[in-house]
Amino acid sequence: MPPGWDGIETIKHIWELDKSIQIVICTAYSDYSWEETIEELGKSDNLLILKKPFDLIAVRQLACALTKKWQLLQESTRYTSMLEQHVKDRTESLQQSMSRLRATLESSTDGIVVVDQQGNVVDYNKRFLTIWKMTEEEIKNNNQFSLAVEYFSEQLNDSAAFLEEVNSFKKNPEKINLGVLKRKDGGIIEFYSQPQKLNEETVGRVYSFRDITERAHLEEELKYQANHDALTGLPNRALLEEILQKSILESRRKNDNFAVLFFDLNRFKLINDSLSHAAGDTLLQEVAKKLEKAVRSCDLVARLGGDEFVVIFKEIDNKDTVKKMATKILSVFDKPFMIEDREITISASIGISLYPENGDSADMLLRNADAAMYLAKKTGLNQFVFYTETLNQESLNLLEKEMQLRNAINNNELFLLYQPQIDLKTSMISAVEALVRWRHPTKGVLLPIDFIPLAEQTGLIIPIGDWVLKTACKQNKEWQKAGLPRIRVAVNMTTEHLNLYNLVDIIKNLLKETQLEPKYLELELTENSIISNIHVIDTINALKEIGILIALDDFGTGYSSLSYLKNAHLDRLKIDKSFVQNILVNHNDEVIIQAIISMAHNLNLEVMAEGVETVQQLDFLNKQKCGDIQGYYFSKPLSTTELESILKDEKPVDNLLIKGN
Repeated sequence: MPPGWDGIETIKHIWELDKSIQIVICTAYSDYSWEETIEELGKSDNLLILKKPFDLIAVRQLACALTKKWQLLQESTRYTSMLEQHVKDRTESLQQSMSRLRATLESSTDGIVVVDQQGNVVDYNKRFLTIWKMTEEEIKNNNQFSLAVEYFSEQLNDSAAFLEEVNSFKKNPEKINLGVLKRKDGGIIEFYSQPQKLNEETVGRVYSFRDITERAHLEEELKYQANHDALTGLPNRALLEEILQKSILESRRKNDNFAVLFFDLNRFKLINDSLSHAAGDTLLQEVAKKLEKAVRSCDLVARLGGDEFVVIFKEIDNKDTVKKMATKILSVFDKPFMIEDREITISASIGISLYPENGDSADMLLRNADAAMYLAKKTGLNQFVFYTETLNQESLNLLEKEMQLRNAINNNELFLLYQPQIDLKTSMISAVEALVRWRHPTKGVLLPIDFIPLAEQTGLIIPIGDWVLKTACKQNKEWQKAGLPRIRVAVNMTTEHLNLYNLVDIIKNLLKETQLEPKYLELELTENSIISNIHVIDTINALKEIGILIALDDFGTGYSSLSYLKNAHLDRLKIDKSFVQNILVNHNDEVIIQAIISMAHNLNLEVMAEGVETVQQLDFLNKQKCGDIQGYYFSKPLSTTELESILKDEKPVDNLLIKGN
């Protein structure tokens, strides 16, 4: 209304606040034509002009329609706003997901590339470019994956195979594949490919490439270490058995033969003991080098361990061919090896088994060649022996005897006899020697000579020796508890026992367990057992410190040397019965006995003669002032009961023959 805003001006200000407000102009006349109104306000479905006279029904209908329109408009606005917010939220979420996906893609150590169904590169990460030495520009220029493959396949040893693999995916889009690619620069790439799915529909393919060069080389190194000897670099037992099995299959297919040569170095332990283990290792390395030079390129040299080697000699015509090869291998040892500025001469013994004549499995061929090698050692060093069925039967017999001996230990078939040792001054029993016997279930009572060599060969000598030592000490303590005269019990110690690093502790614990005083135990050693191990003297002296007596058995039959008599704190020498038996028969043996007794007296050692069987032998030893006597002239080995009855008398034995077993 004049003089303020007119209707047009008012509407403008209202729409400035809210464009959605619906306005109806009610007028009898207007200062503006419709065209002028449109020009001022613009076309809008929110503007109506209602001129008088007003129809009430029309006004009501108009009010209802406009109200409904307003409500719909508000609902539409709210819905649109909600949709816009939802789209905004989804867009932000999608952007975050894409960001995480990109971060995940880039953080992967694999090179990843995504290709659509048309072969276009859809996405990739920088690791993909790094692995294949490509730039962003190069991948964009080679947007077709086939072009990219052609670009980097030039780096491969076998590019055609990989191109063929990629092309196969076109024919079989559902194919999943895992493979390894080897590059010309030595790199090794593992690749994995699978279809890309969207709502169960294949829309492309994902390729993943991983550089496994370091891992592959490490695996190869570990595999090499697992299959090769660390010292010599030769194949070890595991690889040898694998190659042997392959050789069997190959020879079976070709219908030809091959030989297995199993050999070890003779007296190799002496090298380790005399020089050092380092010198021994160097010798083994030099032997390995010479062996590899001695065989053909198609043959194989392997080291089983220690000083044992195996040669697989392939494509043989006959035994003569094998003999020539074995002779050639033995000739490797003709010239000395130069080790630590020393010339070392060593020989070998070889056992030979033939395929298929001597076995159709790796284990059997090795076992038979090993058996033949042991026969070569027994019959003479530095030679070769072919395996035979007779040798197999001998091995089976040996195995049967070993099992029987094991059972003898477990079934208490072993027992001890005790042979008295007489003091010539008092004619009293001063000691007894414990002698083991085997009450065999079918062969009767067996002497040590019937089973001790087998025990030494099989390693059973240790448990047998332990049993003898414990039984003898326990029995001596029981005699003392029974009030019988206190005497020593003498037990023979084998070389194997003396080589035990903890022998002193074992005997200490045994004496503690049986409660026997050390002075009532005497250990008898042989000269050879002392010579064979430089550490035995230390063991002897440690045993002496405990209070145990040490006797040197069979003196004069081994490698006699005054040096160990000086260094080892011995108590007495036992003159071997081979000298005693020649008294009044061989003057030289009598002179030797006189020299031994005189030397023992000068060294403050007691001396005892064993094997005394006649009064003439006794008289001679008496004149030479021999201290103790042992032999059948006085007594055979006695059972525990028989010896107890003698000890109870406590009388000098004089020249009385004690009856026994």
